[in-house]
Amino acid sequence: MDRPSVLLHAEDTATGPPRRSRAPAVERIAGWSARHRKTALIGWLLLVAGAVMIGSMLGTKNLNSYDPGQAGQAERVLARPGVLQQPIETVLVQARASGRTVASDPELRQAVRQVAAALAALPKTAIDVRSPFTAGGHGMISRDGRSALVTFTVAGKPDNADQTVGAAERAVAAVQARHPGLLVGEAGQASVDRATNSTISADFRRAEVTSIPVTLVLLLVVFGALIAAGIPLLLAGTAVVTAISLLAIPSRWLPVGSTTSSIVLLVGMAVGIDYSLFYLRREREERAAGRGKDQALRIAAATSGRAIVVSGLTVMISLAGLFLTGIDVFSGLAVGTITVVGVSVLGSLTALPAALSLLGIWVDKGKIPFLGRRRITARRSRVWEGMARRVVARPVLAGGVAALALGALAVPALGMRLDSPGFHDLPASLPVVKNLLATQRAFPGGPAPAEVVVTGHD
Repeated sequence: MDRPSVLLHAEDTATGPPRRSRAPAVERIAGWSARHRKTALIGWLLLVAGAVMIGSMLGTKNLNSYDPGQAGQAERVLARPGVLQQPIETVLVQARASGRTVASDPELRQAVRQVAAALAALPKTAIDVRSPFTAGGHGMISRDGRSALVTFTVAGKPDNADQTVGAAERAVAAVQARHPGLLVGEAGQASVDRATNSTISADFRRAEVTSIPVTLVLLLVVFGALIAAGIPLLLAGTAVVTAISLLAIPSRWLPVGSTTSSIVLLVGMAVGIDYSLFYLRREREERAAGRGKDQALRIAAATSGRAIVVSGLTVMISLAGLFLTGIDVFSGLAVGTITVVGVSVLGSLTALPAALSLLGIWVDKGKIPFLGRRRITARRSRVWEGMARRVVARPVLAGGVAALALGALAVPALGMRLDSPGFHDLPASLPVVKNLLATQRAFPGGPAPAEVVVTGHD
């Protein structure tokens, strides 16, 4: 051994073995989850179950939403007890055939009395019931004599009027069933709010039913295996359930309604599936390249896991911009979407590595015929490779073109105006819309309101 080699060996011996740099936090979290996979998975399930229990115990509180500025201050004053007027509903009783009038048709008069009696029998729902045959019923018969009105005030708290009015609507529908030759329909602020909330809830349920099978089919095409396709769907689904359940907490001070839940569902399914797809795809590629299960998980955590954290933080920061609007509804929406993104990131860093470590090669089981072949190894893409090479070669030019394209796509937002939804925004096929329009035609400028605007709901 020559002198330089001896000196080098002595220096190596003196300094000891080379130090190993500490792994990034994302990789350490994934490694811990993989080593304690049962603990990580049980902890994730406990988080989901705990959130569901909290949501069930607290319940989502129904709060009014107010506009920012002086308009919002006026709305808050009007919402104080003893200041806000109770919502008034109108029931139209109208002959479908021409030539029939209230004065000459006994069925019309009978239907009016039946409606008034049915409403009077519901003191917890309807108070101050008025008809053309009661005191104060002046002007409640149309000029042509074909239509009559029965009005009542919705009892209870105005904030819950859309729920309270349901009993009155059922009573009116029962009268309508006994008189098919007449139009007996209810309309008003509370019934329009009820129809709006019902429509939004139906859309939410439809999205739940359709999004899951469509997403599963797309994941099967991507992965070609049933188990691999089901993992992102399970992670996204549990993240959405957790976030929606936790909305019961901010609903104590922010308006959180069915619209917020719908947005949380869409955002949660999107980011939850994307994050787990990136992670799972990279892990399968590393195993296909010959690396062991643990090494593949470490590489996936150091690459895809880090990208998930950066992406999640970026999305949450951008969603926090909704707080700057000063509108309560948007603030509730920001809390819900930030929560579901944060829960998705947490699940991708903990539950996902634990599940992959537990399943191992079983991730590729359940292959779909004609789809399960060659879905693991990454293929070289000439299109994306060429595009990436050009972008790296001219970053300023590429960034400028991208900025101009994004600006052009954002131009329509400059003409966007915020407004509260009214009954004209509802489908014309809804019975409450038909009843309201028929009432306005029969009593133009009369007892029926010329416009109904939904307030107190998002």
